[in-house]
Amino acid sequence: MSGGMKFLLYLVSFFIPIVGIILGIIWMNDQDLDKKGIGKNCLIVSIVSIVLSCVCWFALSALSVLPAFSGY
Repeated sequence: MSGGMKFLLYLVSFFIPIVGIILGIIWMNDQDLDKKGIGKNCLIVSIVSIVLSCVCWFALSALSVLPAFSGY
C-alpha cells in the first residue's frame, strides 16, 4: 500500500474514529503483515482521537464554569 493511502486511512481514523476502529479490527486479523500493521496503527490513532476529544471536552466544560469564560 502506498504512503499516501496509509496517510489517508490514518487521517480518516483520526477524524472518524469508528471507521478506524472497524478497519483496525478487520485488518488486524488479516494474514498480510502490511495490513496488520496498518490496522494496528488505525486502531491506535482512533483511540488517541477519542481520548483527546474527551480531554478537550472535560477541559472546556471546566472552563465554562469559571465566570471569566461563561459570557455573563
